[in-house]
Amino acid sequence: MSQRAEAPRPATALRERAASLLSRAATGMSREDAARWKTAATMADLGELVIAWLNGEITQTPGHCGPPAGETLPLIDVLTDINRGGFVTDNSQLAESMDGRTWNTWVAGFAADETLARIRAAVAGTPLTVQACRGRAHECRPSRAFLQPCPRKDSVGFWADACPDAADVLRDAWWVHVEDPQPGRNSMWPILAAALH
Repeated sequence: MSQRAEAPRPATALRERAASLLSRAATGMSREDAARWKTAATMADLGELVIAWLNGEITQTPGHCGPPAGETLPLIDVLTDINRGGFVTDNSQLAESMDGRTWNTWVAGFAADETLARIRAAVAGTPLTVQACRGRAHECRPSRAFLQPCPRKDSVGFWADACPDAADVLRDAWWVHVEDPQPGRNSMWPILAAALH
């Protein structure tokens, strides 16, 4: 008795198509942007696509539903260096003041072992903090309790869904958060750029 491949059931195919459309509708990512992100297979590819987003060539990243925020614009050059250096940035904040309130600067994203080692070496002896999470290692919990559960899982999920050929690279990467705890100070950026340039 020979076995024949069973054709997909119409209901299953419809559910899969609906899920795909809902996913696109939920993220708002255009077909053009989605196609660009699907081309990524390496950390270098991901970094170059973030740079394209920073420069307005792509409207959305897997973690952002639109173009860079105004606070990101002064960071474009340094974020370009950081992404080309292997730290694929997912989110960042410039230290600024507004209406009598001042906040600190930080950046989060993905890094391979060697990139994380360079980041740690660069911030050693400075007031900057580095937290990295992967597998069962979760440095984020002690000081970032408000982000429970660990933000790595959701970040990797968004990016892996948008970049299926890079999914294994993302799952093997560290989710890294670098922060200057001092509100109003932006000295972190040249330190990271020099370490990763």
